[in-house]
Amino acid sequence: MKMTLWRITLLRILALIILAVLIYNLFQIQVIEGEEWANVADNNRFRHLVELAPRGRIYSADGVELAASVPTYVVALADVQNKDRREQTITKLAEFLQMEPEIIRDKLKKHRRKFEPAVIATNVDFETILQLEEYQHLMPSLVIQVVPQRYYPEKDLLANPLGRVNEIDRRGVEGLERKWDEYLQGADGFSVVQVNVDNRPVGDAANSTPAVPGNNLHLTIDTKLQKAAQDSLHRVLEKLRTEKKSKDAWAGAVVVLDPNTGKILALVTEPTFDNNHRYDKAWWKDNLPAEMPDWAKKLTDRTYQYRRTVGSTFKMVVGMAGLETGAITATEKIYAGGRTRINNQPVNDYGFAVHGNVDMRRALAVSSNIYFGTVGARLGSEKIYEYIEKFGMSREQKNAGFDDIALDEQSSSLDYRLGRTWVGGNTVQISYGQLNEFTALQLGNYVSMLANGGIHYKPYMVEKISDYTGKTVEYFEPEILDQQNFKPENLKVIREGMQQSAARSQYLKNLPFAVAGKTGSAEHDRSSRKNLERWRDTHSWWVGYAPYDNPEIAIVVFMEYAGAGSRSIEVARDIIDCYFGLEE
Repeated sequence: MKMTLWRITLLRILALIILAVLIYNLFQIQVIEGEEWANVADNNRFRHLVELAPRGRIYSADGVELAASVPTYVVALADVQNKDRREQTITKLAEFLQMEPEIIRDKLKKHRRKFEPAVIATNVDFETILQLEEYQHLMPSLVIQVVPQRYYPEKDLLANPLGRVNEIDRRGVEGLERKWDEYLQGADGFSVVQVNVDNRPVGDAANSTPAVPGNNLHLTIDTKLQKAAQDSLHRVLEKLRTEKKSKDAWAGAVVVLDPNTGKILALVTEPTFDNNHRYDKAWWKDNLPAEMPDWAKKLTDRTYQYRRTVGSTFKMVVGMAGLETGAITATEKIYAGGRTRINNQPVNDYGFAVHGNVDMRRALAVSSNIYFGTVGARLGSEKIYEYIEKFGMSREQKNAGFDDIALDEQSSSLDYRLGRTWVGGNTVQISYGQLNEFTALQLGNYVSMLANGGIHYKPYMVEKISDYTGKTVEYFEPEILDQQNFKPENLKVIREGMQQSAARSQYLKNLPFAVAGKTGSAEHDRSSRKNLERWRDTHSWWVGYAPYDNPEIAIVVFMEYAGAGSRSIEVARDIIDCYFGLEE
């Protein structure tokens, strides 16, 4: 009897212990770990999908799409608790994607947002997608998504200014893509889909928020003019290498502005590249000539990120300073006898040509270094730099106020006086365009101010922002940053000198209107390129505007190591022909 009672008591104790364990486990599952197990249950029952928003498009002024978002396939894997199923899926997927299984495991391990599928491969080709769809029953956790990817339909047109987008976080990292990223980025959508035991969707989405595309940029760029300038610059550089023995003439830039608004109509850098392969080394190797030097292959935009000495294109600054301050008059003549010394600085005109007694107009027409060296010596460096600032080219005025693209220090002008012992000979040299360095865009603004009478319009290339429905979000009007009250009679003298200079070129003959322009042959610092002959160590420039009487476009052409400035005029003529419809 006692033994029976003892056994019953023992069973009761065991039952109480078992009940206590069950109650504790139930409490732990329901209360302590309740949220975690609820998430596991939901993750097994629901799939959370993010719908990526298409990035806003970028259009030219004539409606050409320069940056688009195109659909591409992405392969992802949803979180699966069953290790055997997960391993089966990884092994099978690795076969189709021709990828090591360990790479897939590593991506799954690093993926933190378990309620979202982990991206395994992007830009998967359509044939592979078809195969994956066919065998998806063997890979229950497989998710195939269509996501937007950045694409540049015009490839090498405006490649540098457009910039690029980081494929991982889809944010702009260079150029317009970076500067206007907050406008171009859209709002991602989100949906929750219920799935069955095989991880396949069941019914409609339980919750869904559609993606909102980003806003669009509308530029001031004219694609026809951009292409004409780009093709001409490329062709002329190639001709110089093959016909003129200028074997280092690989690079250059073109800037075309509307001098009456500051709109940038064309912005060309040579060499250019397919923007869809910006950092694809294989593409560069296959598409750029093997003989092209490494310095020319750099991705630097030579219109606004690149400073160089500008040669005789600078002489109008000294000319205006001289006339405005009274350091010289329009009719005073200076003897240009081929060579001389000014402030103990040897100065000679091109080819030691003897021009005789020349006034301001004639000095611009024949580009006399002796004349402008003399005027500069009278002015002094401080007054010259004062007029550099008046024309929006000072060190503080990066690219004359252009800020549609994020700029670095390279884009500011170089004040040659900084950190140096200044002597009178240096003042003479800067007077005819040596030593100081500027960007092509700074020169574009400077010649625009000569064309429009002294108004400094802010250069800009983003004219409008619209949403995905086409509604205008923001519109940018021309902005005046400064205005110089140059005396009309002094401007007239400078312009007439530029017109006489342009009239000397064979490339600017037979036009239905007159053109104002000035060449520049700028000597490069030969200390770093001692192996080059002098004639190969010169940059070619041309600045000007057309028509002379009623300016509509201002043009800057720069060709690195291309020789005499007159070689740039051929490109300028092609631009003028395109803009005014004068092509044969």
